[in-house]
Amino acid sequence: MSYVKVFIGLILSFAVGAGCRLLLIPVPSPPVLTGALLVFMMSLGYWLVDRYLCNREAEHKRLCGGPILREKS
Repeated sequence: MSYVKVFIGLILSFAVGAGCRLLLIPVPSPPVLTGALLVFMMSLGYWLVDRYLCNREAEHKRLCGGPILREKS
């Protein structure tokens, strides 16, 4: 895992939150803890499933044409 990307993401999210507060515009996130946890858990679920699927063999690989469609002989 790249900690640089995590750090940049945290800094960027802080900057967006601070900018929204200074400019008096609504924050693009839930204002309560349960909403924030919902967004976090959805992101975590997406990341975990992505890691799981990247380590599996594709089930329908034979149906994918790829960049060049070619017939098997």
